[in-house]
Amino acid sequence: MVVTSNLEKEVKQYEMEDPIGDRPHTAVPGIVHRHRDRCLLMLTNVCAVHCRFCFRKNLLEDNRADFEKSIQYIRDHEELWEVILSGGDPFTFTDHFMELVLKKLKEIPHVKMIRFHTRTPVVYPARVDEKLTTVLENAGQYIVVLHINHVREITPDFCRAVADLQKSGAMLLSQTVLLKGVNDSVENLETLLRGLVEISIKPYYLHHLDPAAGTHHFRISVERGKDIYRQLRQRISGVCIPEYVIDAPGGYGKFPVDMFVKITEKTYQYETPNGQVVTYIDHAS
Repeated sequence: MVVTSNLEKEVKQYEMEDPIGDRPHTAVPGIVHRHRDRCLLMLTNVCAVHCRFCFRKNLLEDNRADFEKSIQYIRDHEELWEVILSGGDPFTFTDHFMELVLKKLKEIPHVKMIRFHTRTPVVYPARVDEKLTTVLENAGQYIVVLHINHVREITPDFCRAVADLQKSGAMLLSQTVLLKGVNDSVENLETLLRGLVEISIKPYYLHHLDPAAGTHHFRISVERGKDIYRQLRQRISGVCIPEYVIDAPGGYGKFPVDMFVKITEKTYQYETPNGQVVTYIDHAS
C-alpha cells in the first residue's frame, strides 16, 4: 500500500489526475463544496504516509489553500452544517494550528459538526497524544473517519489511540479501499470489519478504487467487488457492514454500487433523484 512500485509508471488512458472531480467544486483555494450542507476544508497537502493508490496525488505536489478565504467562505454559506477536514491529513497539523482551526469553526453558528478524515492514527498512532486530544475536545461532539484497509493495521498502539479519541468525545467511523492483492477477499474484510466493531469503530464506506494515475494494478472489477460484498452480508452482522460505493468520476459524488445498473459488460449507469444519468466504465482487466 505504501512502497513504490514500477507498476505505477504504467498509467492507463482512463486514469486521471483528478479522478473524483474536486476541481469543478473548488469554491476557493482550500474549499471543495460538492454537497449543499457540507464542505471539505483542505488546508494541508501533508500526510503521515503516502498511499500509492491516493486519489489526490496531485495535491501532494502543491498546496494553495487560503485559510482566511476558506473560513470566510464557510461563514458566508449558512447552509453548511458540517465541515470535513481532509487534504492531506488534518492530523498532521501542529497542535497550535489545530487549535486555531477549531476555534475559527466553533465561532460560526451554523457549523454544527466537524469531521476529520485521517489515516494518521493507523500509521502513526503516537500522534494521538494528550495535547492533541485536549485540543480536539474543543470541537465538542466530533467525528473521525479512520482510513484503514487491513486487519494487520489494528495494532495495540492503534487501539490505544482509538480509545483516547473516544474518551475525548469522538464518534469513530472507518473507510476502506478495496485493493487487489491487499484485501480483496471475503476473509480479509470480514476479519477487518469485525475487528473495527470490536473496538467501537463503525465501518462507514468500502470504496471501489478511484481511477487515479498509476493505480491499475490495485483494481478489481465491479462484479468481483459486488460478489465480495454480497458474501460479507451473508457472513457478518449488519453493524459490521459499510456502504460499498463508487465515487463517480466527474465530481458527481459517491453512489452505492448496488444502485448502478449494468448496461454492457463494462458499462454501468445510475440515475440520480433529479433524473441525471451517471455512467461508470469498469476498466479492470
